[in-house]
This record gives sequence, C-alpha cells and structure tokens, in this order.
Amino acid sequence: MHREVEISIIVPTYNERDNIAVLIERIDKALGQHRLNYEVIVVDDSSPDGTAVIAKNLSSKYPVKVIVREGKKGLSSAVLEGVKEAEGRFLVVMDADLQHPPELIPRLYQRAVEDSCEVVIASRYVPGGSPGQWSFTRKLMSKGATYMARILLPRVRHVKDPMSGFFLLRKDVLEGVKLNPRGFKILLEVLAKGNYRKVCEEPYVFGERLRGESKLGAKEIVDYIFHVVELSPRWVKFAIVGGVGTAVNLSIVALLRYLLNVVHVIAAAIGVEVSVLSNFYLNDIWTFKDSRKGSGLYRLVKFHVSSAAGIVVQYLTSNALFYSGIVHESVTSQFIGILMGFVANYLLSKRYVWRLS
Repeated sequence: MHREVEISIIVPTYNERDNIAVLIERIDKALGQHRLNYEVIVVDDSSPDGTAVIAKNLSSKYPVKVIVREGKKGLSSAVLEGVKEAEGRFLVVMDADLQHPPELIPRLYQRAVEDSCEVVIASRYVPGGSPGQWSFTRKLMSKGATYMARILLPRVRHVKDPMSGFFLLRKDVLEGVKLNPRGFKILLEVLAKGNYRKVCEEPYVFGERLRGESKLGAKEIVDYIFHVVELSPRWVKFAIVGGVGTAVNLSIVALLRYLLNVVHVIAAAIGVEVSVLSNFYLNDIWTFKDSRKGSGLYRLVKFHVSSAAGIVVQYLTSNALFYSGIVHESVTSQFIGILMGFVANYLLSKRYVWRLS
C-alpha cells in the first residue's frame, strides 16, 4: 500500500557523480531507522559527468526522482524546480557534496514537529555547531555575509546562520510566496518572504568535501550581495539611491566650483536638481518599481513636489553654512544639507509619489 510522503529532500546537483550514490544511501539509512517516508528529488543542471544517469539508476532501489535541466541555471532555481515536484508535507534542502550530513534530517524533522518550528536550520553558529575546517579567509567571508544579512534584513536579525544551505521547512511556508531564483542562498529569501512564525536552529558541524570541487566563486559572491540588497526594506534601497544621488550632487558642485569657478549659490542649485533627477530615475526603476502609477512624467513632477521640503532644507542649509562662514568648503556645506533633507524626502516619496502607507 502506497504511503504518503512525509519529507521531500531536494538536492541540486552539478558534477556530483562521485557523491550522489553515497548521499542517497546515507539518506535511506538515516530516515529508514526512524521509519520516515521520504523522497529524494535530484535537480541536475545537465552535469557532463553523468550525475543524472547515476541518480536515475538509483531510482529502482530508492524513492528518487530526477529532474534534468538544460544548462547551468543555478542552485536557487534548482530548489524551486524541486519544490514544484515535491509531495512531502516537509521539505529539506541540502547539497550533494556530503558536507551536509543526512543523518541530521530526522533531528530537523523532530524539532519541527515537537517544537512547532515552521523552519528548522542546520546551523554552524549556535552552540555545538561549527564551520569545520575552513580557512580564516573563508570563515571571515561567511561571518561578513551573515552580518550583512542580519543588518539589512529585519526578519533575519535573530537567526544565527541565515547563510546555511541545509534546512527543513513546512511546505506551506512557501504557499503564495513569489521567490526570485537569483543567487545561491535560497534560505535568505525564504526567511525574508516566507509564511512562518517560528524559526529553530539545530547545531551541526559542516563537513569536509571529500570529492569534487566547491561551486563558490566571485560570481556567487557578487550575486549574494545584490540578492541581499534586493531583499532589503525599501528604506535601505532609498538610502542606497540617496547615496548615489549624493555622489552625483557633490561631483556636480565640485566640478562647477573648482573647475568652472561658478558661484556657490548657482553650483548648489544645479547639483540639487541633477541629483533629484538621478534619484527619481533609480527609485522609479528599483526602489518602488512595483508601485508605479500614471506616466513617468507625472511621477517625476510629483517627485519634485514631494522633494521640495528636502530640497529647501538641503539648499538653505548648504548656503547658510557656506555664506555664514561656519563651513568654508562648498562640498562639505552641500553634504550636510543633503543629510538634513534625506528623511523628509523618503517619507514624502513613500506616501505621495508611489502611494505606500
């Protein structure tokens, strides 16, 4: 009699032929001891080493499904492909390189059931966990990436290891959630957007890769940075855009004052207007891209109106500091004025231009 699948284990692969058979055997042994009905979903990006063929051959002995995708599309999108095919009430995401011990899966499941955790993370950074034999540089990169996520993403603030690639979650955590498959840290997106109330972390020691090569490279690091910024709250994006506008503003003032000898009062006005145009464009295509209404010209006019308070504060502060002699540098005066006008610009833009409560 067919038993209902309780746990679907999603394993993205690329060139893991030396590891996949060992992994599936260990999964079967670990879950079999606890009588947990499971399936393994291998999502392979057309590995040239024949990983998918080996996995398909194992399906005659173990409950294995294999999805083969054309081209190398990345880990996060592979996980989403696996989610679509998953039958289990719980989902486990793990790598195929044997650095994630499958023997921990029953414990992750137990925490979810007994402690009512919708998400259970295999964590390297809670007591009892460890990143293993990493070099100092790798540990520093991991810690830096973790702190970046915890600072920029409010829902991740109390999670010790949001960078983990090994975790379990209830399938309904993803119900109605639109995930962006960019990057390789899908857990971050689950934590930022998912439907959950409680996250638990279970310690584990990150294993040493015995075969094959790590997939972490410069592209993955850059993708991660952009991914975290993309998941961050609007005010963070608004601040980043404001930083770009500040650079534009100060560059214009410096150019006009120090190369073209334009008087401060005119240089400051031109710098303000060019930065307003820059800020509007970037906020329109990025910060508030999902809230645009009306024509671009209409939003631009509204942005100028909503920016008026910040512009006035910025402009008057800059000129007052410069012409009173309190600050003798045009660029410094302009920068202080920019800081004074930022908060008013954000609050008015959010409520008036892009109509967010």
